[in-house]
Amino acid sequence: MSTYLKDLSERVVMTFLATVAALAVAAEPFNVITFEWGAALTVAGSAAVLSLLKGLAARGTGPSDGAGLGT
Repeated sequence: MSTYLKDLSERVVMTFLATVAALAVAAEPFNVITFEWGAALTVAGSAAVLSLLKGLAARGTGPSDGAGLGT
């Protein structure tokens, strides 16, 4: 697997996990039973898709082996 694909997949997965974690922390008090998992997973999935699209758009910019827009 190329460095680009590893970088891109790591960014997408970490964006998803960080979004779910942030939403869980924001739910006060957090309760695994009453937490709105459907809404949280929808928001996290949307953030992950946007991260994927950004990584695909960045394919031709920045370092040739990375998924970031920067140099």
